[in-house]
Amino acid sequence: MVQPKPKRLTREQKEEKVEYFKEEIESNPVIGILDMHNLPAKQLQEIKKEMKEFAKVRMSRKTLMQIAIEQSDKEDIAQLEENEAIQPAFIFSEKDPFQLYSLIQANKTSAAAQGGEIAPNDIEVPDGDTGIGPGPMLGKLQQKGLNVQVDDGSIHVQQPGVIIEKGEEITADDAEILNQLGIEPLEIGLDLDVAYSEGELFTAEELDIDVEQYRTDVEAAASGAFNLAVNAGIINETTAETIVQQAVRKAKNLAISEGLPFEETIEEALAYAKSNADGLDSQLDLESVDLDEDTEEAESEETEEEDESEQDSDESEESEEDSEDEEDKEEE
Repeated sequence: MVQPKPKRLTREQKEEKVEYFKEEIESNPVIGILDMHNLPAKQLQEIKKEMKEFAKVRMSRKTLMQIAIEQSDKEDIAQLEENEAIQPAFIFSEKDPFQLYSLIQANKTSAAAQGGEIAPNDIEVPDGDTGIGPGPMLGKLQQKGLNVQVDDGSIHVQQPGVIIEKGEEITADDAEILNQLGIEPLEIGLDLDVAYSEGELFTAEELDIDVEQYRTDVEAAASGAFNLAVNAGIINETTAETIVQQAVRKAKNLAISEGLPFEETIEEALAYAKSNADGLDSQLDLESVDLDEDTEEAESEETEEEDESEQDSDESEESEEDSEDEEDKEEE
């Protein structure tokens, strides 16, 4: 495992180390505390090479790291002391804490168990041919609750099963079974305990998020907020263009439907009127109407009206003649 260099440091060396840490704290926007107690030294060197493009990992004695934090003028940087790292190390980066955590996780590799470790997740044995011949391993797998049988000279797992649950200790016997099956349950890599950025401290639990789901949720929330603002008529630099476009579209549709002869709408208004006319025409069954019969009925009605009019005129003339005769008789 990684251990600080055992050599003694002079007072001057200690002061230089503290000053170096202090400068790194001041010059980097993100400072994290790693826990190195489960990381082999060989893997550490490999990981540091892979991460050098986006982060620097530096470690020393806890007291020197603590003094550097206390001497820094960065806002609320003292929060970094609130970590649970058994063997702490600094990590300095310009990536935001969430990106840094994701990159650290991506640089982890699987490793075999030796016994005595804590299972980071449920350890499951898949179904299928183990490639192991019949012997003591058959009984060990059965003791772990697995449904196994010998087929074609090797042990076959009939159904997948969890043999070690998350948080349980991996015993030496467990490690032997896992190694025989080729299962590497451990993750070798850096463990970010806490990260500081812009006065805020983030724990590993807070940084461990589903980035894609988080992005989807944020996009959905932004879209919903935008639609609400537009429908409510809230005008700002984000919604103004869409609200104006909607208003123009509604005004144009109103002008077209009412047949208002504006230059921008006259062509569409005529098309709209024609469409309505065509629709009305399609609803009328003109072919079923006998136009000749209708014409004859109309002419008959006109003739009757003329006859009635002439009769009324004759009666009026006769009445006038009778009236004149009566007046002549009275004069005589």
